[in-house]
Amino acid sequence: MKRLFFIVTLNVLVLSGCSGIHTGSGEVIQPIHCNDVADRGHLNFLSINLLFSETETRDRRLDTIAQFVSDVPVDVILLQEVAGGVLVGTTNSAFDLQGKLRDRGHGYDLQTAFETGLPGLLALANAVLTRCEIDYKMVKRLPKASEFEFKGHDIKLPRNAMMTRLNIPEFGKLNVYNTHLCAKCSADEQNAQLEALLLFVDEAETFYPQTNPVVVGGDFNIDRFRVNPFAEGIFYNKIINAGFTDAYAEGRSLERLCSNTAIADEHCTVGVSTLDAGDSARRIDYIFVKEIKNIITSRVVFNDLVDGSQSGVSDHAGVFVSIAVP
Repeated sequence: MKRLFFIVTLNVLVLSGCSGIHTGSGEVIQPIHCNDVADRGHLNFLSINLLFSETETRDRRLDTIAQFVSDVPVDVILLQEVAGGVLVGTTNSAFDLQGKLRDRGHGYDLQTAFETGLPGLLALANAVLTRCEIDYKMVKRLPKASEFEFKGHDIKLPRNAMMTRLNIPEFGKLNVYNTHLCAKCSADEQNAQLEALLLFVDEAETFYPQTNPVVVGGDFNIDRFRVNPFAEGIFYNKIINAGFTDAYAEGRSLERLCSNTAIADEHCTVGVSTLDAGDSARRIDYIFVKEIKNIITSRVVFNDLVDGSQSGVSDHAGVFVSIAVP
């Protein structure tokens, strides 16, 4: 029955998958099929939460991201807090970033997974932009969690995880998962979302006849050192115990990565940007990998409060990872 469910799901998603990106004018932009990856020998990933509420500076911030992405170049971009609607002045901020990359001569395929909000007024989503061809996507709704209170009522917000299956020339298929787990929720709610995410990955991967490399990234809202209101290290360990490697932590002492909340360092992903209103430095954005043995390089980017050569583009910094193609 489980296999039948995935077959039906995949058939639907293959029909909705895109071989190009349709613009509002009807033009079709064909993505670059990342033919240079095989010669280069590695794939470059960037995960960044876009901060949907900062609308006045969004265009400039997207320009900064687009320039960084085109300079590297980044092959796969995992985006959280993609926004659209009248209240934010755009139909899709990931689509806007795609356009800025196109203006710089770079074609990126785009898939968006709506999370929450009122379409037309304000909608939030996760999205993936990639230089590689997307075969299809799958989206898993995660359990709702109470993330804020309104007039004495807990408001439960939906979250999701999106898998995009990429076609890497001369290499094969790569499954990439992007997610944004709950913030300011209870330990039980965070655990339920994480369990659903890991189950989604397991079920999706068992569908394929052979073991494929897997990348899971995004804003997890999990910090290993945070113990108030509850210890979050157990959730980080749960991911590692599921067979994943924290790509950024490879070659580094895990206990020294953003361990002091009062003093931000180059490893933190929040509390390191001029757009971050918080006063606590944390590492909550990650790129985890499985069946991938060699992490070539990794760094935190857009952390202008720590690195003066960087520009802040969100209340989160970005995580950049370069992985060797097996």
